[in-house]
Amino acid sequence: MLVLSACSAGGENTTKDPGVTTLSYAQISEDGVDREWLERFNREHEGEVQIEVRDYSPASEHGEQGISLLMTEIAAGKIPDIIELGTSGETTELPYQKLAKKGFLEDLWPYIENDTGLGRIGIIEAPLKAAEVNGGLYTVFSAFQLHTLTGPKAVVGDRIGWSVEDLLEAFETMPEGSAILETYEDYSVRQHLLSSFLYGFSDLFIDLESRQCHFDSETFRSILDLVKRVPDECWWHPFYASQEARKYEYRNRQMDGLVMLDDTSFMYFSGIRDADLYFGEATCIGYPVGDGSSGVYIEPRGLKLAMSSTCVDKDAAWQYIRWLITPKPREYGFGGFVTNKKIHNRHKEWEVESERGVPVGNGDYFFDDPVTKEQCEYVTSLFDTNRSSILLDKNVRDIVLEVAGAYFAGDRDLEQTVQMLNSRVGLYLNEQM
Repeated sequence: MLVLSACSAGGENTTKDPGVTTLSYAQISEDGVDREWLERFNREHEGEVQIEVRDYSPASEHGEQGISLLMTEIAAGKIPDIIELGTSGETTELPYQKLAKKGFLEDLWPYIENDTGLGRIGIIEAPLKAAEVNGGLYTVFSAFQLHTLTGPKAVVGDRIGWSVEDLLEAFETMPEGSAILETYEDYSVRQHLLSSFLYGFSDLFIDLESRQCHFDSETFRSILDLVKRVPDECWWHPFYASQEARKYEYRNRQMDGLVMLDDTSFMYFSGIRDADLYFGEATCIGYPVGDGSSGVYIEPRGLKLAMSSTCVDKDAAWQYIRWLITPKPREYGFGGFVTNKKIHNRHKEWEVESERGVPVGNGDYFFDDPVTKEQCEYVTSLFDTNRSSILLDKNVRDIVLEVAGAYFAGDRDLEQTVQMLNSRVGLYLNEQM
């Protein structure tokens, strides 16, 4: 009876066999569950603890309504023990901040600190600290990447952090025919740039505690004005059919001094070597939010897991979750900087010691110089930011992009736009649990 009572409190778990506790795992991404690790965990804990997956992904019987069903169940007290927050994109599929602030999630810092195989010395703290909510850490992830604006040191200087006014002043020194920012990708440049401001700096415009919005602030007005100045599609874009051809033209324009900024995603230390190649000498100056920060934000990569505060067996749940931040046999293909310090440092050594082969046609390669230790130190200094993309509710992002789209198209003026944003985002926030 005691076991059954505890399981009910932890998300209506049931004990199928006497003495065996079942932990429920909420899956929301089709590729989220690592079946190999799940089966291994269940084998190693047979007769004690078993993890059972509840599928709320789009591929489940619930379809696109799976996440809504999960949120309804959580609000009703039917909380899974282990909760998947998503695997792709720059936000979480579930409202991470709200779940943490409402007390549905367990702070994982004590588990990391008391883990003899980890501890704080065993992980790269900065990306996890950036994901904190009121000082608590409610999710972990295996890898991360940095997002910043990068430009030529000769134009933007060697500072870190600036304002929109600083950016426009620097742009005035560029030659005629220059662009503030371009891309060789097929996405909307304006939507991508505005999304970046939202991913990293939504706290400047949204107060989740009071559920108040400040899109009518001078900072956000200047951001909208800046984004509108950026061409949504480059004039040269249609002349290059393949993405690879567009990429070469884009890099040539950078090296010719005709593009001031690159919307840079650093997934490896070699990214700064490439930026120096294109800009002569590059500065990661950050997004121009003018709040005194570096203007850099972190995007957690891959699977993100959380533990419910009502979990029936928190130690067992942690033994499953910790796998994300421990060394594994497959050390390649993380798609970003690794959170585990041992593997992170090993990858850094590889980049410092290895040349990069660049294909130049006919099976020939041009070999770049290895990344220098100074370049690695520069990138590492950018880790120290308190901004993380998973703190943004993706539904808020979608509302902002929709409303701002009409402003960019000339169908709505700036005043109407910021007031509508305050109204619509504010209404959404107040409708949430």
